[in-house]
Amino acid sequence: MRFVKRARTALAILALSASACGSSGALANTEQYRPPPPLALVVLVDPSSGSMADQLRQLEDVIRASASPNESVVVMMLQTGSARQYVVRPGDSLSSIAAANGLTLSTVEAVNPQFGPVSGRNWSVIHSGERVTLPDGAARDPLLLATRAPAGPPPPQLMRIPRAPSNPTDYQRAQYSHTVANNNAVNASRVAAWRAEADRAVQPWQSQVVGQLEKKTGTQILVTSSSGGPALSTSIGVGLTTLSGLSGRRTLLLLGGGDSPATLAPRSLVDVTLVIANVSDPQAVAAWKSAGVAAGAPSVNALDPALTQLQLAQIVNQ
Repeated sequence: MRFVKRARTALAILALSASACGSSGALANTEQYRPPPPLALVVLVDPSSGSMADQLRQLEDVIRASASPNESVVVMMLQTGSARQYVVRPGDSLSSIAAANGLTLSTVEAVNPQFGPVSGRNWSVIHSGERVTLPDGAARDPLLLATRAPAGPPPPQLMRIPRAPSNPTDYQRAQYSHTVANNNAVNASRVAAWRAEADRAVQPWQSQVVGQLEKKTGTQILVTSSSGGPALSTSIGVGLTTLSGLSGRRTLLLLGGGDSPATLAPRSLVDVTLVIANVSDPQAVAAWKSAGVAAGAPSVNALDPALTQLQLAQIVNQ
């Protein structure tokens, strides 16, 4: 699972930070384990390429490889139309925004899944300052899937590491080393048990998502070309707006249409990992990496078709 290495790191950090706590007994000798943030994944697929079924099966492999409690996954098609961003004002609701712009509520909800169950929210509650995507009237419903993994078991309580004694005797030093080793062993065991239980809790969700994606592979969609240029930039903008409303390790995955790099707004990818898959043009690989870094992405991966097959699941789930 993706949080194995992160769990070990968290234990090491806990050992260091807890050593600053006094041994007077004033503080509890345990504290709750904090798991790594769950994955928040928005995926864009290109139905105009004729390979949407292959793209969705690649995503199935990503989901099968790993999942964690509270993970969120949104899958959208690249758009053929345009869209703009509306900033929520006091008193606004999605229904009032839709009506004011000549759109149906269902159309607005389909382009803004971040306001619904995938983020644990109620559609009727939006907040001032949030961004809402408003598609033009000709845009198709882009949403293929929006889902969130179950919360899983509560994180375990971990043993604090006591403060090292000052000027210890040999006996005190040995006793302290024994206590540290014992507490670390207990903590590792508790985290491993929690992780195994978490895996069992999310496995039915993984199977459900894979099944839903497999059904979508047979979907016949009549489209005109949607990749490249303004349409691709629009789709990425919609994906980033969706990600802004999801909590966790935000990742934007473009499974199709990547041979024509999009224009990315400055700082639009701050705190967002960018993954571009199935890029057959080597020049596009370099262009995506340059554009992603310039837009503030902490990590950019542009993969050719061969690397997509070999590394996509690992890169998304790391």
